[in-house]
Amino acid sequence: MKNPILSGRKRLVRYFTIWITLGILFFFVMSYFVPVERDFLAVDIIMQNFIMACLMIGMWYPINFMSWESQKLSYLIFNHLLMFLLFAFSWVSLTHLVLRLIFPGQQIIDYISGSVAFKIPFCFFAYIVFVISIYLLKYYNSYIEKKEIESRLSESIQEAELTLLRNQMNPHFIFNSLNSISSLTIIDPEKAHDMVIKLSDFLRYTVGYGQMQKVPLKKELEMCEAYLDIEKIRFGEKINVEMQVAVEALEVDVPSMLLQTLFENAIKHGIYNSLNPERILFKARIEENRLELIMENTFDKEGSKKVGTKTGLKNIKERLRLMYKNLAIFENQVIDNKFVVWINIPINT
Repeated sequence: MKNPILSGRKRLVRYFTIWITLGILFFFVMSYFVPVERDFLAVDIIMQNFIMACLMIGMWYPINFMSWESQKLSYLIFNHLLMFLLFAFSWVSLTHLVLRLIFPGQQIIDYISGSVAFKIPFCFFAYIVFVISIYLLKYYNSYIEKKEIESRLSESIQEAELTLLRNQMNPHFIFNSLNSISSLTIIDPEKAHDMVIKLSDFLRYTVGYGQMQKVPLKKELEMCEAYLDIEKIRFGEKINVEMQVAVEALEVDVPSMLLQTLFENAIKHGIYNSLNPERILFKARIEENRLELIMENTFDKEGSKKVGTKTGLKNIKERLRLMYKNLAIFENQVIDNKFVVWINIPINT
């Protein structure tokens, strides 16, 4: 693990700035309590703070691996006590050695003897503050890392859920199309040929844009046109589609394959069981920085009703929840012989 003090020039500058500030404070305290020449005191404080700062940079490594998560509290206290004694001995010895080299003579020895009583408490205080700072930084980094992992895990789960929901939307349509093509090859080979071409266009879209979470509404409608062309071959004049799309809404991003599922649901439950032509109306407009999508389809109230699992609408609702949280609105209702789906999503999220 990289030492955070050495991880950047700015951090290193801030670290030594703190020691300079502590040195100034310690200078005033010592000059008040210890009767000594200020030259000795100034050099002593400069050297002792510089040496202590350098020692603590190296001490980060053993202290970082000493925690109550990996050892008992009694062992932790004992290890820190040994670490402090080693640290204090090294610091005091090096500081006094440098002082004797700079100021040889009895006077500096007397100064050293008189200042030890103040240096040990300062050393102990500095050690405690340094250890607490290391532990706080360690657990803060651990907390941030945990949050990042949880965020990435949540995104991965969400992505997997969206992929699963999206993959549930296509298969039965493809199976129905292939069955229709199989029938048309005997009844009307030319229509079968057209249907194969349009199905390939549709699949090309799903392989490309279908892998994206969001696509412009314009592209989504192009895919729906390919889908509707296939269904018009199957059902002929029974399908009447009308689209009322505001120009400014065409570039707004929507969840991919969303509209295809709405059209598929309208055909499955509105046109499939009706003997008469039915109408599908799709509207898209922007209001108050939100995109409003409305899908209406008529159905035969007297005809036999196709019992479904409502998987398509459930998937749409779940995808909207995953992608927009609580900012998306999804409603559906039956009005007379119309089934209406209303979706309202934010444009910028």
